[in-house]
Amino acid sequence: MSKIKRSKKPRSATTERSQKSTVLDEPTTIERKQQKKQILKFVARTLEKMPQGLRAEFSTMKRYNDFEKMKAFKNAQENGKNRYKDVGCLDNNRVKLNSPWPHEYIHANYVAVPTNPQRFICTQAPLEKTCADFWYMCLQERVEFIFMLCNLTEKGSKKCYEYYPNKKKDVLEFEEGGQKITVKLESSSQFQFRAPDAKAKVIASEVLIEGPGGNSLKTIHYHWNDWPDRGVPAADMAILELLDQARPSKGPIVVHCSAGIGRTGSVVMLEYVMDQLISGQSIEDGDKILVKIREQRNNSIQTDAQYLFVHQVILNYFRKKKLMEEAGVQEAHDAFIEQYKKSVV
Repeated sequence: MSKIKRSKKPRSATTERSQKSTVLDEPTTIERKQQKKQILKFVARTLEKMPQGLRAEFSTMKRYNDFEKMKAFKNAQENGKNRYKDVGCLDNNRVKLNSPWPHEYIHANYVAVPTNPQRFICTQAPLEKTCADFWYMCLQERVEFIFMLCNLTEKGSKKCYEYYPNKKKDVLEFEEGGQKITVKLESSSQFQFRAPDAKAKVIASEVLIEGPGGNSLKTIHYHWNDWPDRGVPAADMAILELLDQARPSKGPIVVHCSAGIGRTGSVVMLEYVMDQLISGQSIEDGDKILVKIREQRNNSIQTDAQYLFVHQVILNYFRKKKLMEEAGVQEAHDAFIEQYKKSVV
């Protein structure tokens, strides 16, 4: 089996935050003309459905587990490597840990966007016995950004093991089958959003991963600590700005919440739409996009509120960019917003 590659010189958190923002900066005149046509088609379809129609659409896409497509997941149950028995990991595109790691299984899937077949790794929150696996995966896959969308404990339930270093524990060591991983905190601070309306509370940390054979990698860890479980945050530009920061990375972006399907799936779906927009492709309907994502990460997006959130963020972005100025469109969006507020309470 293939060995993990040696690290290239990493970007720093400061450098990443100072880069030009593809999403939040103004498009050129040519870009605006190219965008306008496809955007208006998507907007018209979405506003025609309204939140009530989108909720009905989501309800037709039932979540289920076909364990014949998750044999590695089933085999890993007795080893305690899965956080939830009813949150499966598809075989067809799961991440496999390579030599010298003592086993290949981790509850994680590659998920594509139109221009990148491995844009994301969607995974469960690390358990105490999978922390070493998680960090080895990041080292193996040259992961430059990690999005953590849950807290360690939510509503009195443990949702994630404390797998990442912080100012109180700035060095963590993990071991699996004689192989050791060390994770060191290089810096940590509250993320400063450019978007003035962004309400999210995100801690950005730069960490150094050191593993077998002297391999090392620096990565940025974003901990979004006020996104409610099975719920949604404010539909502002916060998540698009974080995605914009991570978009230049060559390696996959790791995203996890607790199960790695609800909040995680929402982020992936947003980037799927933005990828189509930035690459000049037609923006597909939400149900078609979600089916494609679920074929890669089973049962992604758990609630209709999360499905609505994705659409509302995209509509808000288009409006912010003044790409919804046709007669009656903003009024229809105002009506959408009113329904949305009632739907996600």
